[in-house]
Amino acid sequence: MTKFYNVVTRKTINKEDSDKHIYHKVGVVKVTENGGWFLQLYHQPDTDYMIFANHNENLPVIEFGEHEVK
Repeated sequence: MTKFYNVVTRKTINKEDSDKHIYHKVGVVKVTENGGWFLQLYHQPDTDYMIFANHNENLPVIEFGEHEVK
């Protein structure tokens, strides 16, 4: 099952007695069943970034289904 994770920024508002945090959703990370990781940022539409493991490890093989190919 494909999973989605929110990408957010955090702004801290300093108050005398406590700090308040405001979170803004700026994109999503999509993890596919085939092991692919993709980042989409809302301020750069139509651009998907691929996320890979450390260069010392083998890169994953991503097999796209027909519904994922544009």
